[in-house]
Amino acid sequence: MPPEPLHTNETALLQRIAEGDEQAFSTLFAAWATPLAAIAMKILKNGYARQEVVQEVFIKVWLYRDKLDKVENLGAWLRKITVNQSLLALQRHAANDKRLEAIQITQHPPIDNTSAIELKEIRRLVHEAIESLPQQRKIIYHLNRVEGKTTREIAEELQLSHGYVRNALSAALASIRERLTASGMLILMFLLHL
Repeated sequence: MPPEPLHTNETALLQRIAEGDEQAFSTLFAAWATPLAAIAMKILKNGYARQEVVQEVFIKVWLYRDKLDKVENLGAWLRKITVNQSLLALQRHAANDKRLEAIQITQHPPIDNTSAIELKEIRRLVHEAIESLPQQRKIIYHLNRVEGKTTREIAEELQLSHGYVRNALSAALASIRERLTASGMLILMFLLHL
């Protein structure tokens, strides 16, 4: 938590920052950077991302300093901004991971006609394996693997228990693996991370 003197002079400090006082802003940063970094780290579990979030928080404070007179509880306000920025960072990282995965897939086109035929056969087998799943497992698989939702998000959306969704997804993946193994497509399991 920030040192006690900051609490007693909070209004005056915010007023000085609102007027563009960089020294007052430095005082705020020194008092709050470490506690806010700890909050971001709990959410992000990544030191570099944590630093980015803390920087974003203080950039926002500086950019919107003219509105600081409306802040009633500085600590709660800074923590809220930190949580929101951390969640945005998680979304950005998830989106970047998906784009990277898509780029990697498109960078490995079939080498020849035989590879193209094999890839087409693999896709057909995967599609058949997914279509053979019971309806609810198929929905859970689609929400997780195609839409990228977590098992917790799926459980909430379908109003099922988290444990049930995890088990259903595991069963769906096991069923797809079995079908591909029976078809002699062992390499497919590696390619699809099943």
